[in-house]
Amino acid sequence: MNPGEKRDVSIGGDRRAPPRREVLALFLARHEIGRTHPTPEALDRYNAALTHRSFVRENGEESDADETDYERLEFLGDRVLNLIVAEHLFRDGRETEGTMTSRMEAVKNQHLGAIVPALGIGFEDLVRVGRNQVKNSRILAGAFEAFVGALYLDAGMMKTKTVVWDLIGEEILSFNPDRNYKKILQEKIQQEDHTIPAYRLSGKEGLDHLPLFTFEVLVGGHVLGRGKGKCKAEATQEAARDALSKLSRAY
Repeated sequence: MNPGEKRDVSIGGDRRAPPRREVLALFLARHEIGRTHPTPEALDRYNAALTHRSFVRENGEESDADETDYERLEFLGDRVLNLIVAEHLFRDGRETEGTMTSRMEAVKNQHLGAIVPALGIGFEDLVRVGRNQVKNSRILAGAFEAFVGALYLDAGMMKTKTVVWDLIGEEILSFNPDRNYKKILQEKIQQEDHTIPAYRLSGKEGLDHLPLFTFEVLVGGHVLGRGKGKCKAEATQEAARDALSKLSRAY
């Protein structure tokens, strides 16, 4: 099963769905993360990192683990994530303090929550919330920070640095708070129908060292915009901008 599939993987969902631990293990084994043999304790932490308190409250989930939702792990992961990004920008040595500060805006909740669905790894589908809780940008950002905290406790700082930068490094380096179309689109869509836009790679051209990516942004399974870029972060931003342009013409 692809972890990004739109399928109920929560406890108490479709009985034919794989157990939650199996789904988490498949997700962690993705090449972007590379955790192929997590311990039961680590799996418990990852499970908590991807669980909002509304799900626990609604289902009365009991666990021997120290954490049942992501709140405490979010606290840790937020600090780890900020340190990783700040250190990388500092060691890169090419940008001024002002530019580095601007880049750090990408890991603030309102921006990070729009970056996560554009990663294309199915992360947002694994985040569990209660039936009456909207899976919004703040929750996605909190779950990602909690995931970083769980990864740090499981694999240590060096591995966490590698995974974080592989996942969101392009987003950090291309980030412009004044042109964050993914954030604007996600906020607009969620105001109307509480749906999270999904991004899909639809093409890759050119040589390996000079690629050109094409991405589509989908809402409710329908393509709303397309964009091209030299990296995935740029292409998804262009797809979101195209979608916003089409939405503005529709009204």
